[in-house]
Amino acid sequence: MNAVKATSPFSLSHAWTLHWDRKPSNLKRIEHFGSKSSKEKQAIDAIGKVGVIGGQQLHQLFGIDKKRLKRMIAEQKVVRHEMRLDGNIIPIFTLGLNGALIAGMEDAYELNYWVRYKTEDVLKRMLFFKLYERFQGREAEDGKTGPAILPTPNPFIGAIQFRRSFLYVYVVRGEINDFLMHMKWKGESFNERLIIIAEDIRHLKLLKHALLPLKARVVLDSDLLADEAHVQNIFYFLKDGEFVKDQ
Repeated sequence: MNAVKATSPFSLSHAWTLHWDRKPSNLKRIEHFGSKSSKEKQAIDAIGKVGVIGGQQLHQLFGIDKKRLKRMIAEQKVVRHEMRLDGNIIPIFTLGLNGALIAGMEDAYELNYWVRYKTEDVLKRMLFFKLYERFQGREAEDGKTGPAILPTPNPFIGAIQFRRSFLYVYVVRGEINDFLMHMKWKGESFNERLIIIAEDIRHLKLLKHALLPLKARVVLDSDLLADEAHVQNIFYFLKDGEFVKDQ
């Protein structure tokens, strides 16, 4: 008898609610703030390139403790919001006015940009950082600093520079028409390495044809969240029309 597969904590099947902190259009920027912390700069740069991050991820990936995070909020470097599920509160953070200044994005920054994000958009970005965590751990094993994060056009969430490769990341959460349309019009010119995050292999059925000519790897939520697997052993690839675990 097959065991029942556990639902991913990042699944859209959960009854998530988003609670955004909307800032007034006449919000004044705080003029004086500290900007020497390398931890803060790395975290702010990552948020600026991806859009939103979980509070726990800020701590795990960039060493931002509660005291520092509270100061970053007060200094308008980040803005705190909440995802809620079954009475539990999951803090999430976006880029603030001074965060945009530190990240060199003040000219492109749009106040309240986050209100356009739907639940699936937030989950996709949190999963991007879960993947980044795995590569960060691999770099640490090799005695190197964490891999760089690069901004990408839609429908990709971002890219991770791992050694000499740029790994574009697409997350399947709900509709996949954005990916299919992108590949329809730009697929022939897309030569980047691609990682797709999905909750279940079955969710990739409609993507198979688009993935055949690509340098694509797939990782499932369950493998991404597992502690024991080496990062190189968590991926699937297409072989003879089926997704096979990379060994």
